[in-house]
Amino acid sequence: MNGIPGVLRIYTKQKLSWIYLPWVITAFSFLTNYFISLMVNGDSFYAGGLATIFIYVFVGALVSVLQLFPFALGFSIRRTDFFAGSVLMLVSYSIFTSIILLILAEVERSTGSWGNRVSFFKLPYLNDGTLLEQFMIYFIVLVSFAFIGMGIGIFYLRHRGIKTFVMLAAYFILLSGLSVLITQYGRWGHVIDWVVKNTAFELSLWFIPITLILALFSYRSIRKSSV
Repeated sequence: MNGIPGVLRIYTKQKLSWIYLPWVITAFSFLTNYFISLMVNGDSFYAGGLATIFIYVFVGALVSVLQLFPFALGFSIRRTDFFAGSVLMLVSYSIFTSIILLILAEVERSTGSWGNRVSFFKLPYLNDGTLLEQFMIYFIVLVSFAFIGMGIGIFYLRHRGIKTFVMLAAYFILLSGLSVLITQYGRWGHVIDWVVKNTAFELSLWFIPITLILALFSYRSIRKSSV
């Protein structure tokens, strides 16, 4: 099995994990919210179930790296090829998923939120821009979640359990401390104003440098990772 094409073939064997399961979960979440809207029999409401697909991409990337990396090395695939193949697969998957989400959002718009029942795929603020901007929002966020999952998986392969736990705990403490400081100095109003003044597309652009930094560190770590 040779290089990057070999890595892609390994991923394409994971049809249940990357094709069927995420959309089955998303469909179940949508149908659950739709049937709830029928029982409530009121105005349409905005469901948060769309986040399911983003969370799944994060988990899927994390689990795939942990499971497939030793398998790939067993076929004499180089670490750098595994990384490049994984990046290519995650980017391709994010493009495909973004197109599907954009189509579903347009179908939801054309049907009047499924008969004015539930807004699941097309949400205010998130889908306020042009079609290209909406596509880029989906794509950037999906890639970012995928790279975060892949980065954690590679970090674990490189440093194992204790250091991974310490790393995650450190980030949690950092974010919690930042939240406490914002609350302490009464800056949440400024944060909300900044978010409101920017479109969802403009905010999504902040994920790009973070994702690139994650990719760089992941690449450097995987070259020294062991099975």
